[in-house]
Amino acid sequence: MQLIPSQRIRRPRIIVILCTAIVAAIAGVVVGLQVSHHQTAQTAARPVSCGSTWTHSVSGQTQLLGADHGALTCFDAAVRACKPASLHVIDMGVDTGTDYVFTIEGGANEGGAASCRVTEASNFYSANGGGSTGPVTTTSCLRTAVTGAGVSLSCAGQDLLIPAKVHPGLG
Repeated sequence: MQLIPSQRIRRPRIIVILCTAIVAAIAGVVVGLQVSHHQTAQTAARPVSCGSTWTHSVSGQTQLLGADHGALTCFDAAVRACKPASLHVIDMGVDTGTDYVFTIEGGANEGGAASCRVTEASNFYSANGGGSTGPVTTTSCLRTAVTGAGVSLSCAGQDLLIPAKVHPGLG
């Protein structure tokens, strides 16, 4: 039986295409890890005293997926007393996200529950198209409430919740 020339090359082409797809997928994962590491390095350059938490959305109804041991207790206590402290919050998607560092500035005014200032530093990152990070932006926040549910903040007109605990079933 004699093979037609196109049949002889078909298998190697398929193998080359499959190998190329596998290499591209591995490269995407590696770039994603490098972007994530670079991103964390940028926000981690700011001192973080309470540790890190992670979620899929930072909003007025944030539900935390996980947290370093003691991170939420540390941040909650510092906010209640308006004492200097900071918390790293990772808002992660499938291949994009934002790193936040919330920093409490000490020295609240006499009895000033609402006067406790918090700074939000945020930095967007993406693993798409070879990976990228946005600039670190800083916004002033106000502590609006500290309840059993967590710390409520108002940052640039947006209400945010840093929960007091990891959401059951998510972490």
